[in-house]
Amino acid sequence: MTISRGIVTTGSALSVSGLLLAALLLVGTSDAMAVTDTVSAADEQCLTCHSMAGLKKSMGDGDRMSLHVDRAGFADSVHSILGCRGCHRNVEPSEHPVMRSIANAGTFSVEESAVCRNCHAGKFEQYDGSIHASLVASGDAGAPICSNCHDPHTVQRATTYDPASGRPCKACHEDVFDAYAGSVHGRAKLGEGQAQAPFCSDCHQAHGVTAVAAGDRLKQVCLSCHDGALLAHDEWLPNSGRHLESVACPACHSPMAERSVDLRLYDSKTHELVAADPGFDERLASIDTAGDGLDPFELWALVRETSREREGTVTLRGRLEVGSGVQAHQLALKHEAVRDCGTCHQHGAAPYASVTVSVSGADGRRVRYEAEEETLTSAVSVGSVGGFYTAGGTRIRILDLLLVLGILAGLGIPTAHWTMRRLSRRKG
Repeated sequence: MTISRGIVTTGSALSVSGLLLAALLLVGTSDAMAVTDTVSAADEQCLTCHSMAGLKKSMGDGDRMSLHVDRAGFADSVHSILGCRGCHRNVEPSEHPVMRSIANAGTFSVEESAVCRNCHAGKFEQYDGSIHASLVASGDAGAPICSNCHDPHTVQRATTYDPASGRPCKACHEDVFDAYAGSVHGRAKLGEGQAQAPFCSDCHQAHGVTAVAAGDRLKQVCLSCHDGALLAHDEWLPNSGRHLESVACPACHSPMAERSVDLRLYDSKTHELVAADPGFDERLASIDTAGDGLDPFELWALVRETSREREGTVTLRGRLEVGSGVQAHQLALKHEAVRDCGTCHQHGAAPYASVTVSVSGADGRRVRYEAEEETLTSAVSVGSVGGFYTAGGTRIRILDLLLVLGILAGLGIPTAHWTMRRLSRRKG
């Protein structure tokens, strides 16, 4: 053992796997990773400086990064058995402290989090495909990495976390968590302690967090718990299959939410939302020159131009949704859900006054663009209107007539366009 510059070292650093193996051999039971209230002599040397309150390092961007480690918290953490060198293997005690230049805390944290892969490779595979990782890759300074959710120096077993605290999700999604806490799910989980009630990670996954609004995965999550929901809707809801396809669950089960229609540009060949290419915004601006929202003919032009790039596979898929992520979490008791068809199926219904057109952004989240209300009653978007008003599927007969007329008009526009082109060619 040597002592250099106030730091004790035992020579070459042990690998993480070697430290874990040693711990297992010493204990030999499931308690091998049990924490203690003490730290090793080598770690004590590190904590001589790093346990000092207010210890900070100046960075290139002018901010100061804390280098403080809580001694008691570290001693009680699951990482204490690894010791400081278990993660900080790039630190040479004989050359520490190093006058290392750090640009900013975000860049430093991303670099340092790579060491987590040594023990948590499986979790990293999930994280690498997540919306969080996409945000990090895009340069978002506020995007979460390992240490944002798991303080590496005081991390505890997952079983010790109190769901009511909202950690770690609430740190970034406080308004959403508060909505969840007041919902039927939150009251069951946090108030009544029902173990089977869903928490954040049950619906959104802990590490493989996806852009939930971009696909239909959450509907499948709902049905994984509410396995009798399909049959239950069949008993009272006309054309229930179409409703479950075109209406998001919270649109009915968050009764106080604002509702709107989103027309998704959908690639019927890949069965995915159309991804916005780098020139999409420019193309959209050339179509909606006034920038006041897409009117029916501008929407038709957008679909046509986008289809050209994808061999004519782009269509519109309409979906009735709630106004925000907060409202999507304000789920009510079953008997409070919307059951009145007139909420949507009547002239001037509020949900159809707000219309957007969406594509998939670079990070997987939907990017929405405003559209005029008339796009829903236009022959141009008749395919999407059909998703809401299927002939024979409602109790309002006038809607069936309007739908049939819309279909005929929808077929007539391309036919007339083709005829005019043929006639103009002959004249030429």
